[in-house]
Amino acid sequence: MFQVRLLMEMSRGKDKNMKQATRNVPRWILAFIGSLLLFATLALICIRMTLFNQNFMIKQVHKTDYIETIRKDMTESIQDLGRGSNIPPEVLADVVSEKTVSANVDNYIRSIYQEVPFKIQGENQIKETILKNVNQYAQQENIPIDETTQTNLDNLANSATKNYSDFIEIPYLLSYGKKVMAFQSALTMILVIVGVAFILVFIGLLLMVKMKHQKVRWSSVTFLGAGLMLVVLPAMIYFSGVINRLGIMSEGLYRFVTSYITAFDLSFVFVGLGLTALAFLLVLISERMRSKKIHNVR
Repeated sequence: MFQVRLLMEMSRGKDKNMKQATRNVPRWILAFIGSLLLFATLALICIRMTLFNQNFMIKQVHKTDYIETIRKDMTESIQDLGRGSNIPPEVLADVVSEKTVSANVDNYIRSIYQEVPFKIQGENQIKETILKNVNQYAQQENIPIDETTQTNLDNLANSATKNYSDFIEIPYLLSYGKKVMAFQSALTMILVIVGVAFILVFIGLLLMVKMKHQKVRWSSVTFLGAGLMLVVLPAMIYFSGVINRLGIMSEGLYRFVTSYITAFDLSFVFVGLGLTALAFLLVLISERMRSKKIHNVR
């Protein structure tokens, strides 16, 4: 009799577990779909805040001292022009202002993202500084400046300002910016659609669960799945070192591009880690709510 009762209890337990597992199948499916949609939503937000954000590019330009690199390259170019006229390099060492270069590069990037014409600034200032420095050098060395020499100096100043615009208006940035901005409207539309889909699926998942602590727990499952998706692949790319192996000859351009791509890649990792931490926090909250409920029942 005891064995029969025991078998009946075991059978009831198995049926209960089977019903519970069957009940959880649609929840797991919705949680998985919700994780995918949340991952897609946050990934699109990361892209929107980095690749489609002019301030993100400007920040990376300044972070990597790319402005100083451009200034040095421009100064060396002007000094090379000066050597052709027997002007010592030190005379033309400070003709290019870092502040002017920085303002022009910032405006150039903004013009790309805002799709407005770019107008370079500071050309006349560079020309005046070149002529001023050369005239001071000529006076110190008692070198007479005749009409022919003055014409050569004017040509030197004009050539230097022409090179100035070539250094600021970098063609690959313009090409990249145009390609990115061409997808801005599509990105916004997809982001809205995916975001709304996630909200609907997430609400559907919560409606399938009655108890509050279970709602919190299933929320943590959704957030954890999305968080891990955001972390794993970008982290693998970062630690693989593939970004640092880009074949770019210019040192300044290499620093800028690698920093730009690395910051973009890590934005996914940081968001994913934050979401994963939130998921674990929700697990703790859920367990506390469950323990409190059991204590109240007793």
